[in-house]
Amino acid sequence: MKIIANHAHLRPPSNPGDEGPEGSADLLLRHLDACGIDQAVVFPPFAHQVEDSMMQANRWALEEVRQHPDRLIPAGTVFPLAADILDLLQMLSDQGVRWLKIHPSVEVHDIADPRAEPFYTRAEQLGFALDYHTGPHGTRLSLAKPEKFDNLAWNHPKLRLVFEHLGGRTYCDEFAAVLSNHPGRAFGGLTSIYEPGNYLWYIDPPQLEALVKGLGPEHFIFGLDFPWNSIEATRRDLEIIRSLGIPETDKEKILGGNLSGLIRSPVKQ
Repeated sequence: MKIIANHAHLRPPSNPGDEGPEGSADLLLRHLDACGIDQAVVFPPFAHQVEDSMMQANRWALEEVRQHPDRLIPAGTVFPLAADILDLLQMLSDQGVRWLKIHPSVEVHDIADPRAEPFYTRAEQLGFALDYHTGPHGTRLSLAKPEKFDNLAWNHPKLRLVFEHLGGRTYCDEFAAVLSNHPGRAFGGLTSIYEPGNYLWYIDPPQLEALVKGLGPEHFIFGLDFPWNSIEATRRDLEIIRSLGIPETDKEKILGGNLSGLIRSPVKQ
């Protein structure tokens, strides 16, 4: 089974005040090899990690990914309210990027802010998938509640959305309702939900199996959260997916089939 994983963060050499594990391309490749993963979608750093410039952060990551085109798939990291966001979207589109990471608790913003509409409209036109962090993360919960994503999907009917962590324990059922409302273009990112000690994001295997059976395997995408999760954690996560009481063809969809189809789908103009 070919495995294509989502959600690998590349991190430049540490800057003063930027705490966190090392996240180089070489370490990511070792992680993939150790876990039997063929390819991974790579998220660039946030602006504060690269000269306070989102454009520079994305260009840095593109250069890193280009050195390993057979293993690493480029994504963008964006802030919808940035002054140069439309220029950044065009640059990423011109470079063949089709996947955008957005973190409302890092680049703090309300996803329903009317000032984000030009971003959503252009992202929809260019055929991007928007991959959101969801769930508690130390900022106002009201900034990114599930119903706001549901409204976003209704307002932009060609926009594709991925909800990482499924909102965790807090919002899992509500995000399941959003997925069911928008089949074929709303997806749950199965990332960092497997650790029982991570109370706010943990979704136990029986609940996960029930979600997959109830909504269908075509709604879900496996993710790493590299470098925050260890090789041992990723091996455990893969084993949990493999142990679910669902057909092998469904596991193949979750472990890369759905992601591959999204990344390679035609670009909308």
